[in-house]
Amino acid sequence: MSFGARPLGIGTVGGSGVFLTQFLSTNSAIGTGGSSTVTITANTNGTLTVVGNGSIIDGSVTPNPGWYSPTTTAIGSSYQIRITPTAGSFTGGTVNTWLTISSARIWTVSTTGVQSVDFTIEIRDTSAGTVLASTTGNSIDCDYINL
Repeated sequence: MSFGARPLGIGTVGGSGVFLTQFLSTNSAIGTGGSSTVTITANTNGTLTVVGNGSIIDGSVTPNPGWYSPTTTAIGSSYQIRITPTAGSFTGGTVNTWLTISSARIWTVSTTGVQSVDFTIEIRDTSAGTVLASTTGNSIDCDYINL
C-alpha cells in the first residue's frame, strides 16, 4: 500500500512553510473494559501529533506528520485548520469548521469495538482566508479487543 502527499501552498526555498502529508493511522488495543483511542493534535508550533493508546501503526508518517516547517513557537495564530470527515466520524473535536491554531486543536476517535474515519485536512491563512495546504484520503482505524 502506498501513501501519497499532496502539498500545496507557501513552501519556500529550503522547504519552509505550510505543508500537509496524507496519512493512515491504525490503532489496535487489547485489554479488559477499555477502548481503542487515537488523538490528533494540531499544535501551535506547527506540529501535528498522532497518538494512540495501543499498538499504533502510522502509514507514511511516523509518528508526527506536522503542518508547518520549521516548527516555530506560536506560528498557529496566523493559520486556521479544518478537518472534514468524508466517511465515519470523530468521537471528539470540532469538524467542518475553520479553527485558529492559537491553541492546540484536538480530534479523537475512540471505540470499544471497531471504528474508522476518513477525512480531509486543510490549512489556511487567517487574514486572507486562502487555503495553503490540503490533503484528502487521511484515515484512522481503531479496534479494541476485550479479553
